[in-house]
Amino acid sequence: MDRSVSIEAEIGLLAMFREMASTHAGRTALSAEGRRYTYRELDAWSDRIGQLLKGRGVRQGDRVALRMLPGAEAIAAMIGVLKAGAAYVPLDVRHPSARRSFILTDSESTVLIGDPGEGHDTASVAVIAESEITALAEGPTGEPLTVVDDASAEAYVIYTSGTTGTPKGVPVQHRHAGALFTAARAAFEFDERDRWLLFHSLAFDFSVWEIWGALTTGAELVVLPHWAARSPEKYLQVIVDAGVTVLSQTPTAFTALAAAALRSDHDLAGLRYVVFGGEKLVPATLHPWAKRYGLEQPRLVNGYGITETTVFTTFHEVGTDDLASNRSVIGTALPGFRLRVVDENGRDVEDGEAGELWLAGPQVTDGYLKRPDLTADKYPLVTEQDTGEAVRYYRSGDLVTRLPDGALAYIGRADLQVKLRGYRIELSDIEAVVRTHPGVLDAVVQVREFKAGDDRLVCAFVARDEDGAPDAADLRRHVRDQLPAYMQPARYLRLPELPSTVNGKVDRAAVARSWNETAVNA
Repeated sequence: MDRSVSIEAEIGLLAMFREMASTHAGRTALSAEGRRYTYRELDAWSDRIGQLLKGRGVRQGDRVALRMLPGAEAIAAMIGVLKAGAAYVPLDVRHPSARRSFILTDSESTVLIGDPGEGHDTASVAVIAESEITALAEGPTGEPLTVVDDASAEAYVIYTSGTTGTPKGVPVQHRHAGALFTAARAAFEFDERDRWLLFHSLAFDFSVWEIWGALTTGAELVVLPHWAARSPEKYLQVIVDAGVTVLSQTPTAFTALAAAALRSDHDLAGLRYVVFGGEKLVPATLHPWAKRYGLEQPRLVNGYGITETTVFTTFHEVGTDDLASNRSVIGTALPGFRLRVVDENGRDVEDGEAGELWLAGPQVTDGYLKRPDLTADKYPLVTEQDTGEAVRYYRSGDLVTRLPDGALAYIGRADLQVKLRGYRIELSDIEAVVRTHPGVLDAVVQVREFKAGDDRLVCAFVARDEDGAPDAADLRRHVRDQLPAYMQPARYLRLPELPSTVNGKVDRAAVARSWNETAVNA
């Protein structure tokens, strides 16, 4: 298979989908809630939605909010928005009304498709009910829909979590996403026979990878039923029954899925890829999975990326060497990227030294919506010494180190670094050591104030099983052998599971609240 790629020619999401709809018209594009839609049917359905939107006044360059559960209607509406020349702005139905109102106002969305939710101001945005989208699944196309394929137009706007402040809108152009899926051909062997699982919220950019990864390769997108989303046993069964071949997971979600799989008798022979993203992957946690399923079928790929750089930037296939190491290798960049690893002053560090990862290339977005000061800070222009060219980089805020073979190893978020009693400490390093205890499934380390001026490290953990679960003394002995005293947690708290955000990442704020709600283990 020729896996060479060229990203010089800009191509957008819509153009890639329309090519697949023409080439694979009779193949299944989408399956959801027992219904299957061919590429021809999905193409025609989204045409009718595009016509509806234009009839409601949506113009080229507008933004249309989607507040819908993942499903056939949501996918068709998404494509219809693009065909109307607009960009879609996904809203998670579980987000609070304040966040929803902020995004609608900040994005200046002219239309909302789906359930507006409680407290909706009917004067601020027009609403199209999901039932109207459903009604358009069948019927005459009507007048031909004129579609403008503009690679520089906005395709979607994803809002970051906002856990450290006001949510930030990231407009992603068609060309940015098109570059991702063109470059991904160098890292994967996807084709039209694949079945991708839509596991994540539409408001989490991992869903961009899942949805458009399928629809730009002629593959089938399998929507995870709502009733299965919160149960690892149930969505494992969906993976088996639907013959899913490409699965995307945060390490937190995969930990629960892997535990369910190891308790089952499923061989998962059809699963080709598990792609990790969204959080740091600790390869040592994959030992039980690898022992049962190996590393070749499915192949486990550690991906790294950010919303601002269009979902994924680097990839690394997990091998046996990784399992023997605590390093989280994120590999090499996709074609077209330039990478720098810099110190606090923006100077390149030596190989093997830790520094912040800066990224430039065709997937890097142009900045934040209505946040010029933040854009200027996070997207600096750098004059390259070798060429004199001014290149716009994105400052990731992630700490990495370059390995001898040129690959990158992920250390953690710069904002997970703390300074305690004069020592600079990376919390994820401590978490990685706690996870190496055979009785620990997952762990989160934080700083907790016991009294004024008395800050200490604390660790919340999940046991691998009830039988043989470690206690605080066990963990202290385990950690003492591997970490200096200033990196050893003062307290341990066992939780039944680690709380997660709607995006499937560890909810560190909820973990912190658990310390207040539960008696502390001595």
